[in-house]
Amino acid sequence: MTKILDSVTMAQPIQHTDTDTDKSKSEGRLPGIAEVQQAVYEFLRQQPEVLEVQVTKLVQVDAEVGLWEAEADVYLPNEAIRALALPVQKEVFDCKAYLVRVDRDLNIVAYSLRDLVADRTVE
Repeated sequence: MTKILDSVTMAQPIQHTDTDTDKSKSEGRLPGIAEVQQAVYEFLRQQPEVLEVQVTKLVQVDAEVGLWEAEADVYLPNEAIRALALPVQKEVFDCKAYLVRVDRDLNIVAYSLRDLVADRTVE
């Protein structure tokens, strides 16, 4: 009887560093967790009126394709207080949860408020 470890070649782990970020796109290497987290952070931080972004969850949806899904908390000024022009001593912020999809080239494929995305259940 042949052991599976004798017939299957195991892959070697890849060490990710900051200098590898630009090379990864040209070499076809899939991005790592830190690279995806940074791409999500930078994308959400560039949106208007965003004060703070915290990436709370990262999931690799499809390892072969390199598709990631991230959840992030985004802090924005409270719209009701701003619309009513209420005087406040400290600025009031709302925390909104976003879902962001990132492809293997660190491009944002889709993003939406978490509440607007229907829960996916496997039947």
